[in-house]
Amino acid sequence: MQLHILFAIIVFFCGCATKDAILDSKIDDLSLSQRAVMYISDNKEILDRDFSLKLKQEYLDKYFSVWDKNFIPPNKEDVFWGLSSKRGFGESKRYHNDRFLDELRLNADVSSYPSRDDYAIMTKTTNVRVLPTIKPRFSKQDGYPFDRWQNSLIFAWTPIRILHEDKTKEWVLIQSAFVSGWVKFDEVAKMSKKDMQNLMNAKNFVVPTRDRVPLYHDDKFVVQARIGMLFQKINDKIYGYYRNNDGLAVKIPLSFEANLFSDFPLAFNQSNIANIADSLNLENYGWGGMYENRDCSAFIRDVLMNVGIFLPRNSLAQVNAAKSSPYSTYIALPKDNDKKIDLIRQTALPFRTIFWLKGHIMLYIGEYNNEPIVMHDVWAVRSSKGVNILGGISITTLIPGNEQNGINPPSSLLDRIEAMSIIVK
Repeated sequence: MQLHILFAIIVFFCGCATKDAILDSKIDDLSLSQRAVMYISDNKEILDRDFSLKLKQEYLDKYFSVWDKNFIPPNKEDVFWGLSSKRGFGESKRYHNDRFLDELRLNADVSSYPSRDDYAIMTKTTNVRVLPTIKPRFSKQDGYPFDRWQNSLIFAWTPIRILHEDKTKEWVLIQSAFVSGWVKFDEVAKMSKKDMQNLMNAKNFVVPTRDRVPLYHDDKFVVQARIGMLFQKINDKIYGYYRNNDGLAVKIPLSFEANLFSDFPLAFNQSNIANIADSLNLENYGWGGMYENRDCSAFIRDVLMNVGIFLPRNSLAQVNAAKSSPYSTYIALPKDNDKKIDLIRQTALPFRTIFWLKGHIMLYIGEYNNEPIVMHDVWAVRSSKGVNILGGISITTLIPGNEQNGINPPSSLLDRIEAMSIIVK
């Protein structure tokens, strides 16, 4: 089966910009399967049960860390950095006017931070915004889809701490284990101490093995289960929460198809990681979780959480996580491409190695025709034929074949990779 793959050299991932107009042209014609399961080379279970249980507990400790009584709120500079950004372009492709920006600064009420300290939980899957507004900020007029005020997507029932509210009381500033930012007040609910302790002490959790599974309570739609979400399971039921009229979280059972969920964590092997990655293969690219899609780092984070690996939100932090891990390995790569390839071939482990270059992260899944291949969520690429929209998850080589004999070709992915980390060496 002939499946198209990228001929590209420069990748416009996670916010990298281009001076050229983006051309929505077709990318052809290397034969490379776009299914990760086609590259499984060794499906033995990598970790024994005791180590998997250790990973599970470490994941849960980080997941619930914002409910720790010793939690320290981030400083003002870290949460209000968006207020110091240069003026950008709004949805009309015109500069933001000064009155709009002044109103944002006033409503953020920086001088009163932190004005709240509430243990809470998300009750909706929603966008986490850099500032308390749904309005976008693009760095340039044709900067779509890179809305710089779109911070992340956060899933329903993620533990959070409410730190602050804006002057309108429409927005609250929250902190989760992986991201901070602004969400609407009615998307969160305060947790009782009893419910919080019961959830933190729970032993059984499940994860969906397919993305966007609708869940119901009393035949009414509640939420879509997403890859990367965690659900408490008691006996044969899974649970979620809704916000009551007093702003408190109320626990509810959810009807679900048991065959679409598995115990957390899944066994750490290539097959499980590949199948989870493939379940997202038709999803469109979403900068910062825009339109409830994923970008490069969210894809890596959500896939690996299923086997018990907790990763931070952004790409640099993800590769650097190995530096403080007792069982992962960080490797700085040489600049010379031949030496870089040799080191990748000698040390990289398929489906448990991530490659980092500035602004982008990729999952190494093995070799095809003696070339390293990666799976990554990418917006667009540039080749000698122009700029091409990929707009989603793709399996590609690091050095596209049709550029190797070109004259002064632009930098390839291989040229730009600076580091890799091996998850569970």
